[in-house]
Amino acid sequence: MNMTVQNIGEPLAVDILRAEWIFALLMIPVLLYLFVSLYEKYSLIRIVRIVFSNKFAHTTYRNLTPGTQVFQMLLGLLSLISIASFMLFTELHFDIIFYGLDPPMLWLFNLGLASLAISFRYIINHTIAAVTRTKNAFREYFFNISRSYKLIGILLMILNFFISYLVSVPDRYLIISAFIFIAILLVFRFIRLVYVFIINRLSLSYMILYLCALEILPVLLLIKYLNGLEH
Repeated sequence: MNMTVQNIGEPLAVDILRAEWIFALLMIPVLLYLFVSLYEKYSLIRIVRIVFSNKFAHTTYRNLTPGTQVFQMLLGLLSLISIASFMLFTELHFDIIFYGLDPPMLWLFNLGLASLAISFRYIINHTIAAVTRTKNAFREYFFNISRSYKLIGILLMILNFFISYLVSVPDRYLIISAFIFIAILLVFRFIRLVYVFIINRLSLSYMILYLCALEILPVLLLIKYLNGLEH
């Protein structure tokens, strides 16, 4: 992969932050969230409770109805757009350019990368569930994963606006704060994995298999990526 790194940690260029296409990328998630909120009141509070409360998440999963899935798909789209935009801001802040792409194409690259990563997790999740014959447990865990992605997307939706327009706080602090929050969510997600396996009385070997495939490996890759930012 061709990647250039220069002047690490420089503030983002004002002309990029004020570009009309950037503003559109910031507004689309907001409009999606407002639309969903019109039909699902307190959706943010519900997502926060699902992510941080084992019992509430388990009860919510058991009471799922097909009618709410359309709104969850919209929140998923919101998350993908917000994550891709945050990735773009992080790359521009640290002057990391993949394949020499210009910012719009780099954003599309990030969107495709995020979509593939989530799709790959979904496929592996269902594959392991089918092989181990523990579909219900893995479906419940993927339900929790999807809600954590949505919470990350909503957080980044707000944070991306701060990066673009809040000049009183350095970009680096906002970016680091986002990574810290994501790390906290990963810890809670691990706790949720243990909880799901315990209540479903599943073998510890299945949990270790899943952890190695889709939790530990991505974290190691993220650490390697972050270490690369410092050089």
